[in-house]
Amino acid sequence: MRFSKKELAENHARLIARNDVYRRAGYDTGKDMRFVVSKTLPLKGRILEVGTGKGRFLTALLGRVPFVTTVDLNAEEQRFARINVAYRKPGGRARFVVADARRLPWRDGSFDAVVSMNALHHMPQLARVLGEIRRVVRSGGKVVLADFNRRGFAVFDRIHRREGRVHERSKYKLADVVKYFEESGWRVASFKGDCQDVVVARKRAS
Repeated sequence: MRFSKKELAENHARLIARNDVYRRAGYDTGKDMRFVVSKTLPLKGRILEVGTGKGRFLTALLGRVPFVTTVDLNAEEQRFARINVAYRKPGGRARFVVADARRLPWRDGSFDAVVSMNALHHMPQLARVLGEIRRVVRSGGKVVLADFNRRGFAVFDRIHRREGRVHERSKYKLADVVKYFEESGWRVASFKGDCQDVVVARKRAS
């Protein structure tokens, strides 16, 4: 998919402007991205990202790994992500798939790692999504799930209120995600950042 120079530049300008709104409200996109990436790496083999969004996390990953398959239900959001990747030219390549995370279109054990940043709170029926994530990870594989913590959600709720909108999200706790994987026999670690918390779960080799 090709994009004009104008489209690339305009999309990048919008992204930078939005990041500046976040920064003034108390969320440093670059800082929190670096924190999540530091807890995500190393990654190897086949990698699936759940929740492409506008491609911020995807672009960061593609600067460090050669290939990522990314899935999102929203084709328009993925278009923004494609433009973001095309502008940044991070080095790695991405395969974009439009699909429902509650019914991932891959066989059991298809991926060495599944990652996600700031997407879980947008997903209804999160237990089904987690079940699908667990299903598609191979024996010995890895799952990294990052989302806003209480401070992060407060920042984004405030931004949305200022803009006359509501930050619609499902209410869940990352502690419940930790419990889910632990009860499935996975080894789990969790990390607390400024506005982000991260869960890293490793599937025991069979």
